[in-house]
Amino acid sequence: MPAGSPPSPDFLPSLPEIGRYFTGAWQLMAGDRQGLHRLDLSADGFWRSFAALVVALPPTALSWLEFERVERGSAAAGPLAAVAAHALADLTAWLLPLLLVGIAARHIGFERRIVPFVVAANWGGALLTWAFSPFFVLLLVTGPSDLTQILGLLIALASVVLTTRLIVYASDCDWPLAVSIVTMMVFVSLLSYGAVSDLFGMAVG
Repeated sequence: MPAGSPPSPDFLPSLPEIGRYFTGAWQLMAGDRQGLHRLDLSADGFWRSFAALVVALPPTALSWLEFERVERGSAAAGPLAAVAAHALADLTAWLLPLLLVGIAARHIGFERRIVPFVVAANWGGALLTWAFSPFFVLLLVTGPSDLTQILGLLIALASVVLTTRLIVYASDCDWPLAVSIVTMMVFVSLLSYGAVSDLFGMAVG
C-alpha cells in the first residue's frame, strides 16, 4: 500500500474527474487496458479512490430504501438502526476484500499490482452501483415479481463478470486469480451481511 495518509483538502474528486475515472473503469471492463491511463495511480490517487464510497452513496442508499420498503415491508428496528446496519454491511463488504487482497499480495505475487487493483476496484464498484441503480427504482415502483427476480440474477451475474474483467485488465493478472479474488469478494460480502444481521438482530440486503 502507498505510504502516507489520505489527502484531506481535495479528497473528493470533481465531476470531470469522476467522469474520467468512470470512463477508465468501463474501458477496463470492456477489455481495454488503456483505461488505466484515465485512473490516478499515484499515492494520492490511491487514497482518493476511496472517495468512490461517497460517490456511490446515493445509489447505495436507494438500495437500502428499496430493501426496507419492498423486501422487508415494515422495519422492526428504527430507521436509524436500519441505516446503520445497511451502512456497516456495505462498508465492510466494500473494504474488507481490498484489505484481504492487500494482506495476501506478497504471497500471491500481487504486490506491484495492488495500486491499480484497488483504484480500479473502487471506481469500478462505484460505476456499477450507479449503473444498476435503475433496478432499485423499478423495484420501488413495481414491487418484486418473477421478472425482477430474473433481472436481479442477470444483474448479479453481469456485476461478477464485469468485476472479473476489471481486475484482469487493471492488474494484468491471469483469469484464475481474478476469479478467485471475485469469489472471495462475493463470499466476504455475504458474510458481512450475515454478521451485521446477527449484530443488529435484523435482516440487511
